[in-house]
Amino acid sequence: MKSSIIISTFFIGSIVPIEEVAPPILVSDTTSYPIGHDSVPFTWDDFVAAVIMVESSGNDSAYNKREKAVGCLQIRPIMVREVNRQLRRAKVDLRYTNEDRWSRDKSIEMFVIIAEGVESDGDIMKFCEVVARKWNGGGRGHKKKATIKYWNKVNKELGFN
Repeated sequence: MKSSIIISTFFIGSIVPIEEVAPPILVSDTTSYPIGHDSVPFTWDDFVAAVIMVESSGNDSAYNKREKAVGCLQIRPIMVREVNRQLRRAKVDLRYTNEDRWSRDKSIEMFVIIAEGVESDGDIMKFCEVVARKWNGGGRGHKKKATIKYWNKVNKELGFN
C-alpha cells in the first residue's frame, strides 16, 4: 500500500512533523533530518544539499535568465504557483512570492512542500529519486526519461555512482 511520506512542514520558521510512515522519517531539529533507515547512508539534509549542488553549485544568487530560475534550487515562477496551490489545498495560510526564491531557507521550505506530495512504498531511495525527478521535470517528471540524467547527477553528489 502506498502512502504519502511527510517529512515536515515549515510554518513560520518551526518544523511541525505531520505523520509517520514505515520506514519512519525522523525530524530531529531545524538543521538535520535523519532519514532513519539503516540502508540509507545519507540524511535528508544531504539529499537537499545534493539537489542544491546540482541546481546551482550551492550559489544562492544563481539566476538562469532563459528559464527565469532563481536561487540555490533554481525555482521558476511556475513552481512558486504550484507550492502556493498545494498550500491552499491544505488550507494553510502561508504563501510564497517569487522574491522568496532568493532565500535559501524559503527555497528549501518550498522543496519540502513539493516532497510532501510524493507517495512512497517505503523505499527511501526510490522516494528521493521521485522527489528529485519531479523537482527537475514537474509533476510527471518521475516518468520522464529526460530526468534520469538529473537523478544520476544527484546520486553522484550523494556519493553513489
